[in-house]
Amino acid sequence: MKSFAAIVIGSTLATCAAAAPPPVIGGLERTHDEKLRGAVLISELGCVACHKSKQAAFAPKSGPDLSEVGGRVQGMHLQKFIADPSGVKPGTTMPDALGHLSAANRDEVAKALAHYLATLGKPAPSTIPASDAIERGRKLYHSVGCVACHSPEKALDGSVPLGPLADKYTLASLATFLKDPLAVRPGGRMPDCHLEDDEAMDLASYLLREQAAPAADFQPDAKLAARGRVLFAEHHCHACHRTGETATTPELPALESLRPDAGCLSTKPGKWPLYALSDVQRASLRSALAEEHKAWTPAEQVRVTITRLNCIACHQRDDLGGVTRERNVYFTGSEESLGEQGRMPPPLTGVGAKLKEEWLRQVVCNGASARPSLHTRMPKFGAVNTEPLVTWMKQLDTLPPAPVERVPNSARPQNIGRDLVGVKGLNCIACHSFRGRSAAIRGPELTTLAERLEENWFHHFLAHPQRFAALTVMPSYWPDGKSPLPDVLGGDPRRQRDAIWQYLAQGPEAREPEGLVLAALVIEVRDEAVIVRRAFPGIGKRGLGVGYPGGINLAFDSSQMRLASLWSGGFIEASGLWRGQGSGQARLLGKDPVQFPPGPAFAVLPTPATAWPEPDTSPRPSPLVFKGYSLDAQQRPTLRYAMEGFIVEDFFHERRDDAGRVFLERTLRFPSARPSDLHFRVAREKTIEPHAGNLFAVGTKLLVRLPAEPLLRAAGDAKELILPVHGEELKIEYHLTSKP
Repeated sequence: MKSFAAIVIGSTLATCAAAAPPPVIGGLERTHDEKLRGAVLISELGCVACHKSKQAAFAPKSGPDLSEVGGRVQGMHLQKFIADPSGVKPGTTMPDALGHLSAANRDEVAKALAHYLATLGKPAPSTIPASDAIERGRKLYHSVGCVACHSPEKALDGSVPLGPLADKYTLASLATFLKDPLAVRPGGRMPDCHLEDDEAMDLASYLLREQAAPAADFQPDAKLAARGRVLFAEHHCHACHRTGETATTPELPALESLRPDAGCLSTKPGKWPLYALSDVQRASLRSALAEEHKAWTPAEQVRVTITRLNCIACHQRDDLGGVTRERNVYFTGSEESLGEQGRMPPPLTGVGAKLKEEWLRQVVCNGASARPSLHTRMPKFGAVNTEPLVTWMKQLDTLPPAPVERVPNSARPQNIGRDLVGVKGLNCIACHSFRGRSAAIRGPELTTLAERLEENWFHHFLAHPQRFAALTVMPSYWPDGKSPLPDVLGGDPRRQRDAIWQYLAQGPEAREPEGLVLAALVIEVRDEAVIVRRAFPGIGKRGLGVGYPGGINLAFDSSQMRLASLWSGGFIEASGLWRGQGSGQARLLGKDPVQFPPGPAFAVLPTPATAWPEPDTSPRPSPLVFKGYSLDAQQRPTLRYAMEGFIVEDFFHERRDDAGRVFLERTLRFPSARPSDLHFRVAREKTIEPHAGNLFAVGTKLLVRLPAEPLLRAAGDAKELILPVHGEELKIEYHLTSKP
């Protein structure tokens, strides 16, 4: 799509025909509904800021507040960006407002405007990001939700562009912006992610990691600034931006009278903003403009709103949105035992029937959340941008009345409900927090449940959890309408669910259920090895933990036939295994566990450059088969598994080095024929340093000694240590640097 754009060559600005990238709007590419796409575009491009419309769905996104911009953005960046928005920040929604000017005039106007804006606000001090803050910020950026809209380090199509942040901000000014983005961008497209001061500084450090020196001072010229103030009004910049001064809205034709091929929507420069729209975007705009007079239903309004705010990057509502395959890996959580619900944002389908109005308002307006296990944070968009969603969703989402039989006060339903929630009843407390405490798994808080959930939805959900969340780990306690506790309230599911509701409706005043305060179940290792086959961190339910005398331990993944982790000190705390209704996991004790990469431990590599295969998550039968283990006199297991037609026997034995420190010696035997180009992946880590005698430092916590010279190669942003399999046996030593 050809359009006119400014091209900067040295200090000279010239206007010529060029293929400028179209605006990138988060969520826009997730739908093929032309009318919806057009409405989002009209809103995001700010069309109604200049052209009046009676259509509420076209409400304009307010541009950044510029009243303090001189203290936030570097002056030279302002000058370059005003002169050539798409050239400086490809994909920006900022139009080229100076496309009708000659190169000389364009340079002059951009410079004057930049000098005027530089007088608004006091510049923040400029410092260089520290390396430790950059690393902390990297982890935050890839976990709290930034990559839902923006690209991770590996660029993804459709990501909202960040632009040259290192040229735009100082460390202090970017941290201030990230802490409260709605103060500067009230339109809510950059929401508030509830960052603490130190988190905002760390995140800013990561985003400005390319800054090599403090920003040069930009001293605004008083005459140029005065000229820029006049030009700001002449070019109607105040239609989208506030500066703290009163301005008159331009008298321009109403949206309904516009021609979709003229003015701002054309490809020709003139005394109007020039947008580098794609053909698809122009078609969408025409479709929405044709519907300008028609009433938009609440359902359509909801779809427009959650698309333009890009809620659909994290949440799915009906057939719209949801986390994409490319971004799935960045959604993580602290409770693997909760499955997908422990890391993925909940769907918005039916949310109006689920949540009470005031809680729904707190969620969509202020970013309230009841899911402490999610690392991705529910952001704050502000009431102005999201308040209507509450009304529409409550109107749209309904459920029929659930079958309930109220338990009378005379039967003491709150006491019965307490017993049902406790460890001797349905054991809800095994997976839920109660006043911020949990016995095993930290699921959603029970004492705020009645404050958050509609009672009708609660009864529907408890009766049939999988109808509302197919992947939930919430069990169905009343299959086929029958209770597992026939002696409680006559075994009537309707009355039992009501007793639970009446108990939880007391909120924080409810008495603590039995089973919340439980002693830790520490599994100790004495003179013999101890084996536990249950769920371990990073593995899931097919984990196998082995604690060895001497204080060194491992977890083995029997689904991928790989060593998953090593640690020294205590073995495990097992409350999550035996008090989590089968959904908990072991908690590793000891010090500094070393984690090994997911994926197969063995692979056939035709060439040294062949990439290591990714973990196989397909539903087809796995070629890896765990065949159990045998025990020696000290209860140490020899693991046995089959891989692509050959057998592996895997034995770990604790040894002591010359200084008396315990390490593990691993013996891998291959009693049957195997591929000639078989390789074993020893480790994958950001840093792997070779030492004499085939000894390698893997990160900062592990040394490995190998029986032969391995292949040490780059693997993305990390390194891989690959050992060719020759002979019938391999011996590998694992030395942990922390003391047991």
